[in-house]
This record gives sequence, C-alpha cells and structure tokens, in this order.
Amino acid sequence: MTESDLTKVLSAGDVPGFAVTQQTMPLLEAADVVTTNIAACRPIADMMSVRSLYPRKAMVWALMKPEALPADASSGSLTLTSHEEEAARTWMAELKRATTDCTQFTAVSQVGWTHRFSVRPVSTVKAGDDSVSYLLVNALAPGGRGNIMTIVRTGGVFATYLANQGSDEPTAMPTDVTDQVHKRVQATAGS
Repeated sequence: MTESDLTKVLSAGDVPGFAVTQQTMPLLEAADVVTTNIAACRPIADMMSVRSLYPRKAMVWALMKPEALPADASSGSLTLTSHEEEAARTWMAELKRATTDCTQFTAVSQVGWTHRFSVRPVSTVKAGDDSVSYLLVNALAPGGRGNIMTIVRTGGVFATYLANQGSDEPTAMPTDVTDQVHKRVQATAGS
C-alpha cells in the first residue's frame, strides 16, 4: 500500500473510544537508525528505527486520545506501515520470538542517544492476520512504567499501537479498535 492508501485508512474516522488525529510531521528522523548488538532483540529495536531489516514502503501515523479521559491525559499513537507481505510475515514471526527471547537490550541511535530497555510479553488478543503485544520499558522511565506495543498485521501492513502503561498489568489494544482498523486496511487494499 502507498502512503496515500494508508492515509485513507486513518482518515476514515475515529476508532472506538479514541479520537484520532493524523500527524503530518515525520514520526522518525531521517538519521534515526537504531541498532542493538543482541540479535534476539533486533526485531524490537527495528520498530524504533527509520531503517529496519525489513524496509517500510510507506508510513503514516496519528495520535490516539482516549475519549473517556480528561483533556490533559496522555495520548498514544497508531502507526501504519506498508511492507512486502512476506517481509511483514517474517518480521511478525521474529517479533513474537523476540518477546520471549529478548528480556533486556541496549539500543543505540545514530542521532546520538543510547538507552537500556526491558521487554516482556503482554497477552495478545487475536487480531488481524496476526498480532503480538509487549511492554517496552526504558530504564530511565519515571516509576518504571513503559509503553504497551500492540502490532497487528493485515497482509503487508502493520498497525502499531503504542499506549502508555497505566497499570501493573498491561493489556493489549482492545479488539474493537484493532478489528476496525484491520477492516479499513482490507477495504482500502481491495479498492
């Protein structure tokens, strides 16, 4: 899918429980190449990198603000990326392995930052053609809270949901949200 196709998916309306605002500035800086020296963690580090092992053909993103929270509550995000379908399948399988084989890693970015992260799997709901969820915590995060990543594959498209950890027992993005976006991707791909 092209950037225009992915934009159609985002502009099709809000998702259940969230107001979605498409962003026009790039999500990743052009030089933000993130690497790690732990092979088992590479698929997760690649999710943060502008240049991943499996290249993105197109990318769009939006802020997702929960409708039931106060106006100053923190937002999450939804990123849609398009890949060759076989590459998306392979990356998804590697992400699933990484959530069990990778518990900690140090990531280094070419823009100059180095951070230590911990990873733990989050129970994943069945969504899209395939899905995975994990908790990613920066060692410097206040209160030890991290981000819950839910990645749903629809053909060659990844829908990556990032939500702030709100409780000690993080949960994946709800299926009413992931199913709606999955159906929009399918409809756009079929048009």
